Amino acid sequence: MITEGIYYQYLDSLLEGDKATCKSIVEELLAEGESIKEIYLGLFQRSMYRIGQMWERERCSIADEHIATKITEALIDWSIEVSKCKGKKDKSVIIACIDKEYHELGAKMVAGYFEINGWNSTFLGSSTPLSEIIRLIGKKQPDVVGLSVNFYMNIPRLTKLVSMIKTKYPTQEIIIGGQALAGKDIKNLTGYNDIKYISCLNKLDEYLAAY
Repeated sequence: MITEGIYYQYLDSLLEGDKATCKSIVEELLAEGESIKEIYLGLFQRSMYRIGQMWERERCSIADEHIATKITEALIDWSIEVSKCKGKKDKSVIIACIDKEYHELGAKMVAGYFEINGWNSTFLGSSTPLSEIIRLIGKKQPDVVGLSVNFYMNIPRLTKLVSMIKTKYPTQEIIIGGQALAGKDIKNLTGYNDIKYISCLNKLDEYLAAY
């Protein structure tokens, strides 16, 4: 169980740039049987949201935020390696942040969660040119393409990319996530009714359960 005490110990260690202590906390939680999903939500996501709020209020520096992000990214990579998947699946996913979208941590977490659940996951990272995403879809022919957008100014780029994908690959399954889309009607936004909005890991769990 991730208590408030554990969360604040982790948060303090993250702000201090103490990767070893952060990793030790995660290791202990896993040894006690805590699920990866709860660690992602209760430690990684919650702490990074908090640090983002602190940065906005000038209570921590850009350097502090960058260090915390890199530690979290490293812990996500490590968690994939140490977590047993629920049986390898013959399924693949490409996860990308659209062009000019530089916040990649949430998308990286989603890519890792697919991997932990047995999928072959390809994570393209931040600000991937639209043409490169289209090219890689043709090369890898994934079962699912996941797109992340956190800034509302990038929504036109998202809708353009979705249109490009659906024009070239009409049957391609697409999921979309990111804070820019919260509360928005995805069908009206993209013009397609077969695109799913995944708002959180709990919704991703429901989505994965269908496979």
